[in-house]
Amino acid sequence: MKFLVTTEVFETIHKEEDLRRQTELIKTQIKTIMNSEKLITGGQLADKRGHFFVIDVANELELLESLGRNILDSCKVESHPIVSFEDLFGFFERHPV
Repeated sequence: MKFLVTTEVFETIHKEEDLRRQTELIKTQIKTIMNSEKLITGGQLADKRGHFFVIDVANELELLESLGRNILDSCKVESHPIVSFEDLFGFFERHPV
C-alpha cells in the first residue's frame, strides 16, 4: 500500500544544539528509509522545515516502523493512503453516478 507522508519539524526545536541533534536524527532515518527500498520518491519541502515521502509498505505498522522514533519524536507527521488514477477510474466505472 502506498502512502504520502509529510513531516514538519516541531516549532519547539529551534535552539542551535537541538537543531543539530534533530538534523542528525532525521538524516539517519531518511537514509534508513532510502536503503529499505520502500521509498518511491521523497524530498525536502521548500516552504517549511519538513519533508515528503511516498512509501510503499504492506500495512500501517510497517509505515510506523519505516518512519521510526527519529521522525515521530521530532516532527508532526501526516500520512495519506494513495489510490492510483487507474484504480480510481476503475472505481468510477464500477460505480457510475
